[in-house]
Amino acid sequence: MQTLADGDLLLVSLSAGEEILDSLKDACAAHGVRAGFISGLGALSEVELAFFDPEKKEYLSRTFQETLEIGNLVGNVSRMDDETFIHVHLTVAGPELLAFTGHLKRGIVGIACEIYIRKISKEVQRVRDPEGGFNPLKLS
Repeated sequence: MQTLADGDLLLVSLSAGEEILDSLKDACAAHGVRAGFISGLGALSEVELAFFDPEKKEYLSRTFQETLEIGNLVGNVSRMDDETFIHVHLTVAGPELLAFTGHLKRGIVGIACEIYIRKISKEVQRVRDPEGGFNPLKLS
């Protein structure tokens, strides 16, 4: 992982074999990012995506073990239980150009991945919501 900070912008460049979520947590810790907006692109060799089923209140996951190009990577950085919480949604496609999208559970970089984090100065918290089955932002 390589990083470059410029004011409130952090560029994270990942190489083949690196895991996206772990790398983003490390980059945020190294640069003091406690809240922000994430945007990126690249290609993956393995990815686990999830869809939240509101009736079952659980995530349904699917793993892809093939080269997929990232069409869109978007998310945010917040804090939960005094730890960095990375929340990313991802759209990927293979050579057929058919897209899959969902909540990123795990992503291994296949070729390269370039991610921008726009840092915000306010700390943003997440709270556990066992009844809802997910962890919403608390903005107060």
